Parts: sequence; structure tokens; C-alpha cells
Amino acid sequence: MQAGHSAVVPPALYGLNGGLTAGLPIAIVLSVLVKLLGAPGTWLPLLLFFPLAAWSMGRLVGGPRVRRLAAAGLFCVNPFVFQRIYVGHLALLLGYALLPLGVLSLRRYLARGRWWAPGPALWWAVLTGLSPHLAWIFGVVVLAYVLTAQLGWTQRLVKATAVLAAFVVLNSYILFAQASTSLTSQVGTAADLSLYRTTADHTFGLFGNVVALYGFWRLGPGPVLPKQTDTGWPLLLLAILVVVAVGAWRAAGGREGHPEDKAGRRLAIVLGLSGLAGLFLAMGGKGPTGFLFRWAYVHLPFFNIMREPQKFLMLTALAYAWFFGWGVEQLTRSGTPIGSVAQRRMAVVGPVAALVLSFGYTPNIFDGLAGQISVIPTPASWTDANRLMGTGAGQVLFLPWHLYLSFPFTGRVTANPAPAVFSRPVISGDNVEAGAEATNSTSPRSTYLTGLFSRGPQLDRFGAAISPLGVQYVVLAQTVDWQSYSWVVHQTDLRLVFNRGGLEVWRNLAYRGPASAGRQVEELSPHSFLVGPGRAGVVSLDLPYVSGWRLGREAVRPSPQGVLEFDMTRAGGRLSYQPWSTIQIGYALTGFAVLALALATAAANRSRREEIRPSDRDDGSERAD
Repeated sequence: MQAGHSAVVPPALYGLNGGLTAGLPIAIVLSVLVKLLGAPGTWLPLLLFFPLAAWSMGRLVGGPRVRRLAAAGLFCVNPFVFQRIYVGHLALLLGYALLPLGVLSLRRYLARGRWWAPGPALWWAVLTGLSPHLAWIFGVVVLAYVLTAQLGWTQRLVKATAVLAAFVVLNSYILFAQASTSLTSQVGTAADLSLYRTTADHTFGLFGNVVALYGFWRLGPGPVLPKQTDTGWPLLLLAILVVVAVGAWRAAGGREGHPEDKAGRRLAIVLGLSGLAGLFLAMGGKGPTGFLFRWAYVHLPFFNIMREPQKFLMLTALAYAWFFGWGVEQLTRSGTPIGSVAQRRMAVVGPVAALVLSFGYTPNIFDGLAGQISVIPTPASWTDANRLMGTGAGQVLFLPWHLYLSFPFTGRVTANPAPAVFSRPVISGDNVEAGAEATNSTSPRSTYLTGLFSRGPQLDRFGAAISPLGVQYVVLAQTVDWQSYSWVVHQTDLRLVFNRGGLEVWRNLAYRGPASAGRQVEELSPHSFLVGPGRAGVVSLDLPYVSGWRLGREAVRPSPQGVLEFDMTRAGGRLSYQPWSTIQIGYALTGFAVLALALATAAANRSRREEIRPSDRDDGSERAD
């Protein structure tokens, strides 16, 4: 779908979506791209992913070109990346692309960095800002490095504590928001663990599927997976694993005394352990370590965000790619004298063969996943309907009520595009409807609406029932189960004003503004409203209820419709979202931590440059980095 009209600064900035500020930085960046570039802003992050991931992996693996090209090829082109592209997990993919740079920073810090300049914490926070799941994924690498670092236990403990403490402070903007209010959806239930579990291959089972970098929980409809296009994929996987094994032998047991090999051996152990851990963690509650995953899911704070364990496979993909690069280099050098014609030929043939092997294993990742994804232009009917409704405080209720649904112009199930297309605020389905889980929403407004829909045929004044929600227009798209909303046509307070291209727009004649009792409302900011004078009594405002709103010193309650409700005098008053003051402290601490860490890192680098002479370099690892 082309660029829409979503706000550049989302309500999440103020904690208005239940304090869920995780992923906020990348959400703002993507919104700015869409505002500046229009439709290209929606696919530009995907376009940037491949060169960014290739460069990042090349930096981590280092060494000659043949090694860097081979590692980058497999890191960028594999089934894990394919499936995440298909479902549009762009932020997660960008985090995956930057993961090697985080590992490189951690390597340098534990080898030579000052304890008081924990630069890896900043990378850890950046990855978490892209996707909160990377907090745990990168945490596995941190643990592996701390356990294997060439340091005394006291030094390891000091440096590990410095990184962890800095990481916590850097994420104050997430932690303070979470502590100030309550989420509007349930995350981490027992049903989630079952619903989002990693899938098994029909032939090779669960373990074989994760080894092959598959296992995404969503089974369809679509996509056509790479392994479905070639029955010989197990042989290609076996060839890749053989090269990975050669690379592991080369990196872990290379020629004694070669500086690059010594540096590689240290990193090989970390990536090997991380990749193996990622393999077992990706199986979630199943497999030999399933009991540990289930225990952590229930008892370890925040671990329940890993309800979709297959994300851990990015650690395995990282390890595969790194060892694959070393393996290709070893195979191209084996038996050919350095500087010979044969060696020069192999330096060309090796990378080509490696890329052919990688691309052959995931052959349909290019050309929009072989035509399975594309940028879809907004239908003319949607554009015309948006122009008719215009802008304003009155909201749009979009039906059918589904979070994910298909349209004739999309050709497959997607997230509801209405909030991104229409200029007015949109109330749309938040019901996930996956497996046996109908919804994980805890919104009282959504509960009220679904109750209305179930009684739709018995209603004749639906407009009045939704007027307290601030609904000025009802839009009904003729897709999926839209005929179950045929009762809309019988409502006496709805008037059809648009019907074209599979889209109906109804004006709510009962709409009276954002507040009840005829009160005028002035928005001072997204977290503060001035309610004007009027008749004393109960007043409701069309904002969805979340805990933390106050009228002066009095708490605000949810109305029967799930919006804000409060008792008000004739004089009016100011309505404010109290958690915002706490959330601001979190932002301030995060900003202070970023500045302090940047200054400390700069000071540490300057001090190190002054102390170290070229002859003092320990083992050539600077060159390997």
C-alpha cells in the first residue's frame, strides 16, 4: 500500500498506547521516510537492508575479499531473511543487519576497552530500539563472550556489569513508560507460547527445520517457500553445512602463530556457542531444552516477549555466515600456492561458487520474492473516500472488524491499511484472530464495539451507540465477512454518502463532537486537554481508556463505551495524562546516558591512541577487526 497519513510522532511517544515505547525510534524514522518520500519510503528500508547487512557482515568476518563476499552472501540470502521479508518485519531485519556490528563492538571492548566506556551497551540499546526481541538475542552473545573472554573473572564481572548497567539506563525510556501505566493487550500468555511456536518440517521434523533456518509460525496462505521450489534443497543445505564445518575447523584450528587466526579462534568460539544456543532457543518450548524455555517464559522478567522463539535463529544464521566465509576461503586456498595462477583463479571462482550456493538455497528471494510482494497503489475508491471525509476530530470506524484481512487489491492477508490511508483517526480491529486466540486486546473500547457488532441486527440507532467514541464516519469495505454487517443499512442515524469500488462510507448523524454534554474541548497537546464549561455532571471524552488520566487530582474512569469518563463541575477543567511526567524522566535519562557513553567512548579511544604504538599491538586483532 502506498504512503498514508499516519502521524510522524505517534501516540506511543507519550505512552498513550499503554506505555509501549519499545520500537519507538524506528517507528518515528519510518514515519518520517513516508512523509518525505511517499510510497518509496515504505520499501526504502528493505532496499537498504541488503547493502547494510553485507557491509556489516563483511566488517565482522574481515580478511580477504573471498571470505567477506561468501559470508555476506549467506547472511543476506537465507530462508530466515526470506520469511521476515514476506511478513514485513523491516525493523527486525534492520536489527539483524546491524547485529554483526554489535558483536564487533563487544569483541573490541572485552579485548582492549576501558571498563568505564562500555560501547557495546549503546549497540545493544540500538538493536533493542529496532526490535525489543533483540535485547534477548544480543544478550545471548554478551553472555557467550563474557564466559569465554580472555580475562580474569574479576575483569569479566566488572566489564559485564558495566555493559548491563549502561544498557538498562539507556533503555529508561522503555522501562519508565512500562512502570507508569498498563498495556492495552496481553503479551506472553500460555496461549501465545502455543500459537507462535516454531513449526516443524513434514519430513525432517522440528530440529531439521530450524537447522535449515525455517520454522516461522505462520503457515499460510503464502508464501511459496524456497524449499518448495526445489526438491533438492536438502542437498544444498548439506553442502552449505559442509562448508560451514570446514570454516569452523579453519577458524578454530588454523595455523599456529598467524595473528588473524588467533583473533578468529576467539570469535569462532563465541559465534559457535551463540549459534548453537540460537538453534535450541528457536525451538522454544519443544526440543531438548524446551523445559528451560518454558520456565524462563513464565518466571524470567520480560522474557515472554520471545513468544515467537524462531527469532533466535538469527544467531544461527550469523554463525553459519561467519563460518561459511572462512570455509570458502579455506577451500579456495587449499592445494594452490599463494600467488600462483591457480590461486588467482580460485580467488574469482570461490566467491562466485559461494554466492551460487547461497542463492541456490534461497532462489526466490529476489524480484519481490518472485512476485509475492510488491508496492500496492492505493485504490482510487479509497483516495476518493478519504477526500470526501477530509480531516477533523471526528473519527472513522472501519469495518469489517479484523486486525488482519485481505482485499482484492492486496491479493493476500495483510495488516489493516485503513489507519495509514485515511487522514482522520481510525478505529479498526485489534483482534489478532490467530489459531485459537481470537484477540489479546484488553481495550474496553474494543470490548464494547464487539458487543455491539454481535447485536447489530437488533440495533436501529448504531450511530448513537458509537457517538461517545467520537465516530463521525463508518467505513465498510466489501471484503471477507462484510455481509455480516448488512444491518448497517437499517440504521436510522447513518446516511450513506459514498459507495464505489467496494467501499461504503456512512456519515453518523448522531455525532456531536469529541465530548458529551455539549462540552467544547481544546487539545493543548496529545497528553493534555482543556474541557470547557457546561452543565455539571458526568462527561465523557472520546479517547480510549488507559490508566493514568487525571482531571486535576481526580482519577478518570472508563465509561461503559471504553472511553474516558469523569465528573465535572460547571466551570470545566484540565485533563492530563499523568504518566507523561514519569516518561519524560525516562527520556531524559536515556539522553543523558547516550551523551555520557559517547563522551566516555571518545575519551577511551583518545587515551588508547596515545598509549599504543604500532609495535605494541598484541596479536594483530586490530587488523582482523
